[in-house]
Amino acid sequence: MDERTYLRTQQYGTASNLNARIELHRRFSTNPYPWHTWVLDHISAPDNAHILEVGCGPASLWRDHLTRIPSTWRIVLADLSEGMGKDAMAHVGHDRRFSCVCADIQALPFEADTFDVVIANHMLYHVHDVHAALRNVRRVLKAGGRFYAATNGPRHLAQFHEWAHRLGREWLTFDRSTLQERFLLHNGEHMLRMHFQHVRRHDYPDALHITDIEPLLAYIASTPVGQSLRKDEWQTLRALLEDELARHSLIRVEKESGLFEAW
Repeated sequence: MDERTYLRTQQYGTASNLNARIELHRRFSTNPYPWHTWVLDHISAPDNAHILEVGCGPASLWRDHLTRIPSTWRIVLADLSEGMGKDAMAHVGHDRRFSCVCADIQALPFEADTFDVVIANHMLYHVHDVHAALRNVRRVLKAGGRFYAATNGPRHLAQFHEWAHRLGREWLTFDRSTLQERFLLHNGEHMLRMHFQHVRRHDYPDALHITDIEPLLAYIASTPVGQSLRKDEWQTLRALLEDELARHSLIRVEKESGLFEAW
């Protein structure tokens, strides 16, 4: 099974895996400025903006902010997974500002110069051909339109790598052979400058201070690594985390996330 099919049908066939990850960050992030609020506060768009979010997931960026979105915005939610698109529309209800399509960012089904804003929130690192995706984004943006792309850095969730290593595993959600081609904080600006004249980076300081291991185990279980663990490995992992929590009263996990703005 290729990676695109795996993401569409298994890892993100529905929002359940993603929701487990969102919940861990919601409960234990140290930054009191919520991520999605922070992202929306960086978006500059005209009053009558036509906006596209690719890889929309369950509409997490929008569903808690419906009252602050201008009534004249038109927002297209796009996702590779039909199941995820259904979850997204369930969260925004019958709000006429929103519509949903099943679409791949590498081959967007829109005319050129359609959108004032395109958003890719923590999804470009899953894309096989990032430059094909960026060419498509550039094509569908109007002149002067803005692209907002959120991603993580190499130190994001560093402790997860350490736990996996102690189990004799690697904490990778994609093929190591393509790691340098993935869109991350350390190389995202370089990739964007091949398609956009201006690029600005915004860093989001944060960490996880976890005081309950059950949501942490649920997060790990939602990942490809977690789904491959044997019963004995789960027992070892639980014991490891319980010991760390007992010794330190909380489990500290680094986060390294940010947002690129390109135009």
